[in-house]
Amino acid sequence: MTRTPHRLYTMIAFFLTAFMLQSAHAEQTLAPVSGTDQFTIQLPVVDHEVLIDQVETLRSQLIEHKQALVQMVADKKLDGRDAVITAIMPGGLLYAGYKKARYEQARNALASVSTDIEELSADLLSLQSRSAPTVVARAP
Repeated sequence: MTRTPHRLYTMIAFFLTAFMLQSAHAEQTLAPVSGTDQFTIQLPVVDHEVLIDQVETLRSQLIEHKQALVQMVADKKLDGRDAVITAIMPGGLLYAGYKKARYEQARNALASVSTDIEELSADLLSLQSRSAPTVVARAP
C-alpha cells in the first residue's frame, strides 16, 4: 500500500515536468519524419558568430572593469596615512571602519568579476568548438 502513493507522486511529477518542458518549447517548430506518428523538434537556429562576438565583447568589458576594480582595491586599502588619521582625528575609528568596509566591498566585487570572466572564457571555448545542429526526438 505504501508504494501506491509513491507511484502516484512519481506520475504527477512526471506529467508536470513534461507539461513544463512542453510549454517551455512551445515556440519550436515540428518537422515530420518518415513515420506517420513520429515528430522531431527543430530547435531555433542561433547565429554562433554573432553570439561569439557578443560574448567576446562582454568578456573584454569585464576585463576593463576588473582593471578598474584592481585600482579601486589598491586605493581603498588601509595604509600609514589612514593609521595616522585614525589615531589623531576624533571619529578616526569610524573613518577606519568605513574605509575597511569599502575595501572589502571592492574586493568582493573584484572576486565576482574574476569569476564571471572565467565563466565567460569557458563559455567562449565551448562556443568556438561547436558541433552540428541538434535535433531532439519527441514521442507523440
